[in-house]
Amino acid sequence: MVTRRAFAASLVALAFAAPAPALAQTRPIEVRVGETVEFTLPRLMMIVDSEDSSIATFARHDDGTATVTGVAVGRTRIIGRDYASMPLLLDVVVSPARR
Repeated sequence: MVTRRAFAASLVALAFAAPAPALAQTRPIEVRVGETVEFTLPRLMMIVDSEDSSIATFARHDDGTATVTGVAVGRTRIIGRDYASMPLLLDVVVSPARR
């Protein structure tokens, strides 16, 4: 018999488990200061935004694509949640502008 506490503990463990391989990011999204990169989100997200908008801004589009614009050199992440509250984390690296 599974107790309510054991069930809750298993849900917490599941929430912090490693993401499925199909959702794992293989390399960071790279963008230069002042430039924009368009990409397809791995799944539709309810809430998603840049962790630090002073480094990179993020925009989600209705067709499942998104854009990241480099603001300043540094590293940030795109953080999102879908209907099942599964986290989405995408690393973003912003490098200096082209000369």
